[in-house]
Amino acid sequence: MLKYIEDAARLGIKTLVFSGGEAFLLGRDLDEAIWYATKLGMATRVVTNGFWAYREDVAKKRLQELQLCGLVEINFSTGDFHQRFVPVERIVNGALAALSLGMRTVVMIEIHKGRAFSKENLLSDPRLSQVVKDPRYQRLLSILESPWMPVNPTSVIEQEKELLVNRQNVHARKGCESVLTTFVVDPSERLGACCGLTREQIPEMDLGSLKDNSMREMMEEAFSDFLKVWIYVDGPEKILGWAASIDPSIEWENKYAHICHACKELYQSSAVRKVIREHYEEKILDVYFRFWLLTAYQPKSSDAFLGVPKDEKKFAYG
Repeated sequence: MLKYIEDAARLGIKTLVFSGGEAFLLGRDLDEAIWYATKLGMATRVVTNGFWAYREDVAKKRLQELQLCGLVEINFSTGDFHQRFVPVERIVNGALAALSLGMRTVVMIEIHKGRAFSKENLLSDPRLSQVVKDPRYQRLLSILESPWMPVNPTSVIEQEKELLVNRQNVHARKGCESVLTTFVVDPSERLGACCGLTREQIPEMDLGSLKDNSMREMMEEAFSDFLKVWIYVDGPEKILGWAASIDPSIEWENKYAHICHACKELYQSSAVRKVIREHYEEKILDVYFRFWLLTAYQPKSSDAFLGVPKDEKKFAYG
């Protein structure tokens, strides 16, 4: 981990996120990695299910240790599916402990049809309801909700109709904020081109082994993949809609609430792949022009690699 943290720092990456799985299972290796990243000038964030926060005082002690190493933000995940394993009381314990230390704190709650737990349920905890009224903590705490999605291809997670993308609302969908801006090193020492929930199910998002290739080379190569650039600019939902306008047999409306779910379909549908392979050249000038508009004036920090690819013709399906 320390080697790849150093490589990332040398490339100008300014934010390091420990996710999972469950990052707190790293134990003291997490402390050392956060300390080293801080030493190299990187801001650090941890995403967790909060299993370790079984009391508020215990949570505060653990977070104090990480804060001394340089941790600046912690994100908690909860909702119906998470609470099958981790009770929500631990999320509240962890969030209160983080806020008492002046740490930026985010709680992300799953959305799905018929869910039992929501933001309102979280705020019904009297300890948290008092904190959110305190101006000292309002700037530090964010409580967000995001659609949950199936990872197992045989599973179905229903969503309310207003959350599903279709031709009436697809114009409101944005480009992907993860692809080509967030690179992932996994436990197998492979580099991924995004941090999406379905990244491991999309072979094209695997850039290769860091044991055999340099981080810089693989990151630069990723920008030669036109489809990744297109996903960054328009998002997979708009690309699905475009593909369906050419091949009406493609069914995409009212099927996807989460951007990663749509992206998985984009890569795995043979009909969509065929349309993209045969017609992507029609979109090259438009996409790269808008890509330039989006990136030309960005500060050179964590987006150190955000620039027009060297070879706009290279394409992952080609």
